[in-house]
Amino acid sequence: MKLLGLSAFHRDAAAALLVDGRPIAAVQEDRFTKRLQDESFPIRAARSCLAQANLQVRDLDGIVFYEKPLRKFERVLATQLGAYPKSARSFSRNMFTWLGDRLWMKNRICDELEFADPSRIYFTEHQMSHAANAYYCSPFKESAVLTIDDAGEWATSILAKGSGTSLEPLSEVRFPHSLGLVVSAVAQYLGLEPGAQDHLLESLAAYGTPKHLEFFEELVTASDSGSFAVKQEMFRYSFDHQHLFSEELVKALGPARIGTSPLRYTAEDSRDADVAASLQAIIEKRTLELCDELRRRVPSGNLCFGGRLAENRSLNARILAEGPFESMYVPPCPDKAGAALGAALFVHHALGGEEVRYNLMDSYLGMPIERHPEEGAEALEDPQAVLLRQLLAGGRVAWVRGKLEFGGHSMGHRSLLADPRPEDARMKLLETVQHAEPIMPIRLATPAERADEFFDLPTGAEGLLRMGQVHVPARDALGAHAPSAIRPDGSAWPQLVHAESDPEFHRLLTAVGEETGAPLLLHATFGLRGSPIVRIENDAFDAFKRSSLNCLIVEDRMYQRG
Repeated sequence: MKLLGLSAFHRDAAAALLVDGRPIAAVQEDRFTKRLQDESFPIRAARSCLAQANLQVRDLDGIVFYEKPLRKFERVLATQLGAYPKSARSFSRNMFTWLGDRLWMKNRICDELEFADPSRIYFTEHQMSHAANAYYCSPFKESAVLTIDDAGEWATSILAKGSGTSLEPLSEVRFPHSLGLVVSAVAQYLGLEPGAQDHLLESLAAYGTPKHLEFFEELVTASDSGSFAVKQEMFRYSFDHQHLFSEELVKALGPARIGTSPLRYTAEDSRDADVAASLQAIIEKRTLELCDELRRRVPSGNLCFGGRLAENRSLNARILAEGPFESMYVPPCPDKAGAALGAALFVHHALGGEEVRYNLMDSYLGMPIERHPEEGAEALEDPQAVLLRQLLAGGRVAWVRGKLEFGGHSMGHRSLLADPRPEDARMKLLETVQHAEPIMPIRLATPAERADEFFDLPTGAEGLLRMGQVHVPARDALGAHAPSAIRPDGSAWPQLVHAESDPEFHRLLTAVGEETGAPLLLHATFGLRGSPIVRIENDAFDAFKRSSLNCLIVEDRMYQRG
């Protein structure tokens, strides 16, 4: 059975191709349009997935959309009308969007992809797409399943049970009670772009203390059965997608930050960091309560975690440390893009497809790098030796090779690398591609077999550590070899590289260790600020020219500055 999954119209549109239950290809639309987290219909991504498998649209057994448009419109209409007259300004805008072609998704899919049979177009519940992405990609044959997201149709979070091919929802938290939307609203209050810059809140929180926790506990209250409720007077997100917080929040926390002003996270003025730390604390507290309730309902030591908040590495660390589960899995792409894959997986099993356990532990689901050398390319006989020499000389290097990664971060195929030993190494590497926000953390790549020397590794987190999805306490040895990569709370962001899954990267790290005594490299995603990860050689070369990187190595070719 060949199924194409799609997600669109709410951040990070994507397509994913499933053949007999196995993911063959998956890619985000923004890799082609160059608009970060592009939400438009993923026509280019869909064509790329089909091309990877040498398939035509007519070869598909079905196309799956990751949510149910009619049910989502029901929620939008009900909340808009319920908020009138406050929603008067946003009502016409929302109705124009929905009554255009958003409701008629079968027709849109058939027209865009030239798919002839609308009866073979399927729709899944939004949160079940997230849950399927988490559970069916995991190594577990049975598991508790949790999603925490912003919004889909009505559900914003679900508790579910996975067993064999079955994925059974147990309970849900319904709109407008949403941890994901609270995160977006607070991000906007702190002058960040909601959705696109929510991750900066987690980074900012490490510089503050939860001075406003009591306020946030009243804002997001615990309710029966481990659930939660959000005090709506503080927010407008239920009816206004552009201005998410109300004046009541401003009265409680003070004036909102203007986006051009500096973030406040220093000892002299930590106000923004304290708000972010308080938000992080309440998210962790309410999530742990959901985990306790889920474990009470599902007698499994395994947890599969999906949805937007599964990208929060500090939250994942807290679940591992204090939650009731022994093992935890988060898919490589747990947010909206990954829901395209989850939708296809859900329908595959719903239609009686064979159970397949492939344990997705990497994100290499995009097209291989196309060979299109630019002017000035220098052929290399031994790219690894040149790369090592550049890094040991203090160079900041971009390394591009192999298949494109699916998700928000490079795992080693579209990477920025640098020697971590200098005190200013982190900031210098980020500044090369305009990622100059001082609070941003950076990953440390290391061979899996040496990681315990530098990090206090949690048990039950193999996949999270392999895919860089959790913060862990740094050991003393790390301070001597990578001081700039240690966060203010004493944690670090490791990525464990295994020889069997990425022998080239593992070999490079081993060689670095032989030269320096510590097999560690700073590792960031190769993409300019405000732009998605580079896809092809032309993208990489263009980003290199606009950066201050010392060199770019693409497969066996090197570009240097003249």
